[in-house]
Amino acid sequence: MSESTSTPPKQGHKRKILATFATLALMSSVGVVVTSAAFTATTDNTGNRIEAGSVALSDSDAATGHLYDAPDQVPGAANGPAPHCLRVTYSGSLASAVKLYSTAIANGANFRLKIERGSGLSAPGSDMNCTGFSPSSTAYDDTLNNFPTTYATGLDGKPAAAAWTTGNTVDYRYTIYTVDDTTPNAHTTKFDSGTHTFTWEARNN
Repeated sequence: MSESTSTPPKQGHKRKILATFATLALMSSVGVVVTSAAFTATTDNTGNRIEAGSVALSDSDAATGHLYDAPDQVPGAANGPAPHCLRVTYSGSLASAVKLYSTAIANGANFRLKIERGSGLSAPGSDMNCTGFSPSSTAYDDTLNNFPTTYATGLDGKPAAAAWTTGNTVDYRYTIYTVDDTTPNAHTTKFDSGTHTFTWEARNN
């Protein structure tokens, strides 16, 4: 009986598996070579940053509140309470339009308010003294019933609505008095304006 030279089935199967692994390894190495050989280029934009500006407003009343509180007033400009002054300062970084308006005022037709713009207050403070004030223009001179109550209709902080920038200041003098009324028996009881609030508001342009 002659010896058989054929490869055993199991051994042939192993050789096929090894050949498959070798092929996969070769394909994998070719892929790595192709990837590592790619061309690239980059460019950078560094130091990126964004910051919002500020709108900031203050006045010299030191949070004491009212500009006037005058009971039992007789009519006439000469008989009204002493004028009061304050300084408004803008410290925001964005140029802004500053306006003045108030809350609702009762019996407004019976009281007249004059507001003058100016400069020179030597000691603006919580007592709202007017020492050194020098007027330059008039912002308002009318009865309280016509005083604006919104920013849109408000009084301009500067003449012609000029913009405010960092460090700007304007001094204001407020003069209030009771309007004269000779109508018989029109004032047999007291009446007043009710408490109201004046608001300075800045909005960036």
